[in-house]
Amino acid sequence: MKRKLKTSPSRSSKSTNPRRSSSLAPPPGGEFGPDSDLDFFVVKDDPQDLHDRIVTLYRLVEKDLPADFLVYTPEELQKRLALGDPFIRSIIEGGRVLYG
Repeated sequence: MKRKLKTSPSRSSKSTNPRRSSSLAPPPGGEFGPDSDLDFFVVKDDPQDLHDRIVTLYRLVEKDLPADFLVYTPEELQKRLALGDPFIRSIIEGGRVLYG
């Protein structure tokens, strides 16, 4: 995975400043195949709406594999956890923390 995803050198000066970054559960069997993608959950302070945050991050990361990003503010994360969101809880409890 490390070889398949990297920050674009031309855009490295645009730091995303995440508070937390996690990858979601690995694919079945832990191996990446032709239909695999990378899923990332990022928590960061950002005034943009959810869609614009995702698009911004997607453009900053150079990918050799398909990748999906979910970018929440700390407040949005706390709200989802307070609501008992099982998807978000599974990311927090089972995702691999990459930063933060």
